[in-house]
Amino acid sequence: MRGPMPPDEPVPGSDEERRAFRAALTARRERLAHAGRAVALALIGLVAAAVLLRLPDSWWVPAVGFVALAGLVFRLANWKCPACGERLPTRGGRVCPGCGAAIDD
Repeated sequence: MRGPMPPDEPVPGSDEERRAFRAALTARRERLAHAGRAVALALIGLVAAAVLLRLPDSWWVPAVGFVALAGLVFRLANWKCPACGERLPTRGGRVCPGCGAAIDD
């Protein structure tokens, strides 16, 4: 069952499970950072190619919008808790709302 864990219950798990959770969360953060860089490079390359080739705006502006939206959707779809799969808070959250695991380093 998904849902917030009551605050009076401790987070279950051994030290080994916590280390595995931290490693999975770090790997997820690194994957999202690499994807963000790839999207940024794709946007820069797309705009530079369009300007250098003097393509009409009606061709490359929608492509820039598509690449930006695809990067945003990827980011939102993949920022989930490795333990329970619940979406993690993007700002101000210190614990997973699903399982209560700490997400701060």
